[in-house]
Amino acid sequence: MAGLSANGTRALESAKRNVLMAHRQRPNLLEIIWHDLGDWLSCYGREEVPSPNLQALAEDGVVFDHHFCTAPQCSPSRGSIMTGRYPHSNGLMGLAHRGWEYTAGERDLPLLLGDAGYQTFLFGHQHEHGPRTSLAYQHAETQVTRARQVADLACAFLETRARHAEPFFASIGFSDVHRTFGTHYDPGLVERIRVPGYLPDTDVVRKDIATFYENIRVADQATGRILKAAAKSGLDPNTLVFFTTDHGPEFPRAKMTLYDPGIKTALIMKYPERLKSGSRVKHLVSNVDLLPTLLDACGVTIPDNVQGSSFWPLLTEGEYSAREEVFAELTWHTLYDPMRCVRTDRYKYIWNLEPGRPILMGGPPAQRYGAEFIEAYFADPRPEQELYDLDEDPWERHNLGREGGDYNSTRAELKGRLMGFLEDTRDPILEGPVAHPGTSGYECYWVEEAGRFRLRIDTDFHERPV
Repeated sequence: MAGLSANGTRALESAKRNVLMAHRQRPNLLEIIWHDLGDWLSCYGREEVPSPNLQALAEDGVVFDHHFCTAPQCSPSRGSIMTGRYPHSNGLMGLAHRGWEYTAGERDLPLLLGDAGYQTFLFGHQHEHGPRTSLAYQHAETQVTRARQVADLACAFLETRARHAEPFFASIGFSDVHRTFGTHYDPGLVERIRVPGYLPDTDVVRKDIATFYENIRVADQATGRILKAAAKSGLDPNTLVFFTTDHGPEFPRAKMTLYDPGIKTALIMKYPERLKSGSRVKHLVSNVDLLPTLLDACGVTIPDNVQGSSFWPLLTEGEYSAREEVFAELTWHTLYDPMRCVRTDRYKYIWNLEPGRPILMGGPPAQRYGAEFIEAYFADPRPEQELYDLDEDPWERHNLGREGGDYNSTRAELKGRLMGFLEDTRDPILEGPVAHPGTSGYECYWVEEAGRFRLRIDTDFHERPV
């Protein structure tokens, strides 16, 4: 301060205070993101799911009843959350740990907020970047990913954060509820489970769902600790909390598929005195809309290349144009399985670019259920086009997409919407097969023998049912 007059010193201090006050009026952002959850929570009508802390968050916040991800797999979906762009546009069309990454020049949420004066933090699990890729967060602690240990880190951060003036963005990620082989569950839950219509109601499925519930219980407890720490620290009034997940659970016909169980995901937001407690949003929303919404809430300019649309005006009684459809895609997972879809309030149209095979299976479900079980229930080859009336057929079991019949005009109209979107966003899938950038691997795959499909499981996995 040498060389400044008393008036100059006071003016400088006043300017600093004004900056700090402006910072305090910009919300902190607290993201809690789970792995492989879908919308399997009590606040989404699954009363038997042990999730009281997220139930409380829902009662204090806003629940989005029709929130969808852009891809039914980890890295591509998370990349859309962080960039506001579709996987085929930001380059993350497969798993980051298998060599996929953003195209050069992509700017994600921590980078955009950091440039706007936010402090950015990561605790626990992320899947947008591979192990050798530098993260855009200013502070990152990723040595643990399980819920209890991540909650320890997050709570310690929140307990000390109230002393700081700068607004922050903290992403807190759990690798739960992703399940490996084996079972660990409350036996009392098994009989109370409501098996969804896209899965067979068998003993092995009930035990697997019960194990899923146990993971949810553990993750919900850790989430409750984090939310209590935020409240105790005094950060709650100026913190926008949002809870979400990347895609649906690792069941057959869910994760790695474009059926609703694969792309329908939870989203809960809480911002005291700004968002109406206990409200529910019925509009279609995509997770590609999340980044522009958050930037809007923070007063940060939304980049021109963002493909999602802010729904902040919807939450704050501003002018809002509702979505008429959401789009989703899959290109690479463990194997190449290109597909694209458009979903409206009532209909779903799926374009399978390499038809003829059954749905892909990840290694853990194959390991849990065994090949014989999967062949019995999930070995039907897929056609090029699938169309579902979601009002009449919510589990998408009756394909109406074949040429001819009563749904010709609906199929043609939705196909036109999808193709227009792919052309407008320059999806490389329209130019032919998309090459893998690194070494592709597989956990299990289908082979055709004597006119029927057989499942082959990689030798690193053991073909044993639960």
